[in-house]
Amino acid sequence: MDQDPSWWVRVALEDWHTRAGPRHRRIAESLAEAIERGLAGPGARLPAERPLAHALGVGRGTVVRGYETLAEAGLVERRQGAGTFVCPRPGWTHPPTPVAAPVRRRLVADADVLDLSLSVPAGTGHLPPADGAFVLSQDDGHGLPPGGLPELRAALADHLTTHLGLPTTPDRLIVTAGARHALSLVLAALVSPGRAVLTGCPGTPGLAAAVTAAGGRPIGVGVDALGLDVAAVDRAAARLHAPVILAASAAHDPTGAPLAELRRRALLTVRRARDAVLVEDLTQAGLGLGPDRAPPVPPAAADDDTVIAFGSLSKMFWAGLRVGWLRAPDTLRGRLTRTRATGAAASVPAQVLAARLLRAADAHWQEELRRALTERRDLLLDLLAGQLPAWRVQAPQAGLSVWADLPVADSTTFAHLAARYGVLVLPGADACVDGRHHRGVRLSFAESAATLESAVDRLTAAWEEHTRRLAASR
Repeated sequence: MDQDPSWWVRVALEDWHTRAGPRHRRIAESLAEAIERGLAGPGARLPAERPLAHALGVGRGTVVRGYETLAEAGLVERRQGAGTFVCPRPGWTHPPTPVAAPVRRRLVADADVLDLSLSVPAGTGHLPPADGAFVLSQDDGHGLPPGGLPELRAALADHLTTHLGLPTTPDRLIVTAGARHALSLVLAALVSPGRAVLTGCPGTPGLAAAVTAAGGRPIGVGVDALGLDVAAVDRAAARLHAPVILAASAAHDPTGAPLAELRRRALLTVRRARDAVLVEDLTQAGLGLGPDRAPPVPPAAADDDTVIAFGSLSKMFWAGLRVGWLRAPDTLRGRLTRTRATGAAASVPAQVLAARLLRAADAHWQEELRRALTERRDLLLDLLAGQLPAWRVQAPQAGLSVWADLPVADSTTFAHLAARYGVLVLPGADACVDGRHHRGVRLSFAESAATLESAVDRLTAAWEEHTRRLAASR
């Protein structure tokens, strides 16, 4: 640098050009790292924009954007006519949240954060056209129809029968406020204190907490490219009394592995032999990737009287709908309906919209959705292979997310660092039941191509810093 700003700025920006991402982001990240290390104390002044831009060989606007990024993150204060100064208390953390979640330290403002931690569609641009206004009539009663709106139950029954190969009539269904609500109803009805719930691990975030809250005992079972390890389920069930088996047959979250046909048959055999209750998660049904990825026939179709199935419309349509469903045997449905009536339910307008979306989602639309998701999956896999070759990535065959194993003992520290670089990922600890999968991260590919490319650039920069820190600590 030709100019001579404060010494800490020279140290901070010594290798700024070697980082990934836009130039203003590289400058901001370099300065933020120096502030975090304590090289600049509260009140330290940053160089004026024009001299720093000249010294770095960039335009003044690039430095301005870099400073603004730091200001949005709460690291510096911009004083009109006076300059830019390090804040007394760097704003590293989010405000406390009412739910148990990892603290997400970040460098960027919330509006600039790319969120790959949520395995749901990004936006609503992919939705099929669902015309028609929602109009209330005198016949709509109190707006809390038992079991859900008849129009939606009919549309769901047709969808399950026609597109998922699960013959269903409307009276078999209970509409819920999402898949989590459906699962909580099942757990409340089935799980007595100490009852074992066998489930794939890694699994859906929050699953272990939901089982524990119902009084159950979650037990993790391995998952591979063929889905849930049914032989391991059998070995575990043999030591337990009438366990509950929770299986994601269409696509395991987060690995995206469908349950292979032979394992589907074996799972039903295990259920009968071990006097177990089988609960089938069809949340990601219909989201097969690649050519000829027709939805496999759910086990519930082969054992109609005993298997409980549940799902939602969050993965196919939009998480904001908060509409899910339960398909239960006659012996259990009445109890589940009464339990549902005492708690929250999906709003009637949301149910009406969901019914119309289901009617509009013909086979052509669903094929186009799978094609688009396949392209985005392939893009993310290519980006990870090219920029993060040390990560071991399992190519998903269905669903909306990629599971990657990192060469670290626990990915939580990296997830916090990645958040500072402006991209959120789900660390393995949040998806693990038995403590064996803390190395992994879940990455959603249900985002635009531009978002995925930018997110991997940021992940690469965060990984480079993480690797440097590990090397320095040894």
